[in-house]
Amino acid sequence: MQRQREQRRKQVRIGLWVALAVAIAAIAGFFLFRSSQTMPGRSVAILGNAHINKGDQHAAYNTKPATSGPHWNIGGEAPANWGIYKAPLPDEVLIHNLEHGGIGIHYNCTDCPELAQELESFYTTYTTDPAHRLPLYPTSTKLIVAPYPDMPTRIALTAWGRIDTMDTWDAERALKFIEAYRDKGPEKTP
Repeated sequence: MQRQREQRRKQVRIGLWVALAVAIAAIAGFFLFRSSQTMPGRSVAILGNAHINKGDQHAAYNTKPATSGPHWNIGGEAPANWGIYKAPLPDEVLIHNLEHGGIGIHYNCTDCPELAQELESFYTTYTTDPAHRLPLYPTSTKLIVAPYPDMPTRIALTAWGRIDTMDTWDAERALKFIEAYRDKGPEKTP
């Protein structure tokens, strides 16, 4: 009888430990799921980060603008200098900037000087504010503003493996995206 009581107590202890472990795992899973749901934009499958030669054929990207995949590594061309562009940049260039932790701010319109000016003003205001300087790269903005005529929405923000699209400019939403993903690419260089 004594042995049966001991065995039952042992089983109860094991059951309590198992229940505790399951409860901890469930709570951790809930908080991980919840935090991933509150991140700005949406996650996109990573297509690798292979360097290819200019003109090489490769599989299609899974978003427009692209957020990962094969890209060029050409001195003075890819990655591009951070800043504002009046002409579109090829995905193969932009991806290299994202790989370095950059953020793309893209717009799809040809007759929208107000939107282009608003995005350029946002860039200038954001990049001249000392609060937004990167500790390791204080002179690097890690932002590119450029037209992107071949995308399904008017505005897109891109980071390595992330995209957020909108039809009207939302500076607050853009700030959240930039703060969440800038300097988070797989390569850490200015």
